[in-house]
Amino acid sequence: MASFTQLPSGNWRVQVRRKNRYVSETFRRRKDGEDWALDMERNIDRSGSPKPRAAVQAKTFGDIIDLHIEDMHEVGRPPRRSKAAVLEALSVVR
Repeated sequence: MASFTQLPSGNWRVQVRRKNRYVSETFRRRKDGEDWALDMERNIDRSGSPKPRAAVQAKTFGDIIDLHIEDMHEVGRPPRRSKAAVLEALSVVR
């Protein structure tokens, strides 16, 4: 069973404890946390390894850069010119 705690920042901390395994993650929306918790519980039930969200989604360094840019846009602060240039240069290295 997952437990949901709203943090002072407004984000949600989701903790899953099942079969002596523990994993937690922080989300902006509760619905995202509920979906993630359900996936983690299923993974644990199938004797799989519960992995954090970033480790599951990110396959390459470029994926991590894309995730960072996506997060910046989500909070309404897209990367400015110099940071965008550096991130573009790093993502070309992929």
